[in-house]
Amino acid sequence: MGYFSVGDSVEVVGHEDGFWGSYYEAKIIKQTEECEFLVEYQTLEDEDKNLIQDTVEAKYLRPVPPQISKVSSSKFKLNDAVDVWANDGWWVGRVMQVVPHKHKYTGSDRTRVFVWFDSTQEEIDYQLCKLRVHQDWDINGDNWVNKKQEDNNRSSKKRRFGDDYDSSSSSVLQQQQGSKKIFHTDGVCTSWTVETY
Repeated sequence: MGYFSVGDSVEVVGHEDGFWGSYYEAKIIKQTEECEFLVEYQTLEDEDKNLIQDTVEAKYLRPVPPQISKVSSSKFKLNDAVDVWANDGWWVGRVMQVVPHKHKYTGSDRTRVFVWFDSTQEEIDYQLCKLRVHQDWDINGDNWVNKKQEDNNRSSKKRRFGDDYDSSSSSVLQQQQGSKKIFHTDGVCTSWTVETY
């Protein structure tokens, strides 16, 4: 594989149950076979706080996407494809609603963005600071494709929060239909994150 070299920063595409639709930052440590690399995750640690290393097939690697200038709430529209920072990785979803809000004393942006996850059929709200525009790596064209606007035919999915939604039932850990919702906070942003298994 001519795309990756030792020392490259990459993202590992989640390809196991519970990780579909996610990307994890990693660094290539060495090439183990023609199409396989040893990587060290930059955000995933074992119980001893050591960065986790794993052997990954090249088809599950992509370069780190280029940074798009600071995301503002006015740039997101219904069904825009986004990545949400949660559980130490980026999770792919679609924008369902943007609720602008400025802190009344500091003026800082506290916008909330409601994101739909096709993999779990759930909508969860996040602070804007947890989002980036989703980009796909086109290996054939050797370039990035901005996936900001998803196919509008997919917008027909109903939002998960309806008359039967009871926010009090969303405890710290809720299991439902093969998925779990985990309450996550890092001291700055608080959000619900989703894993499937």
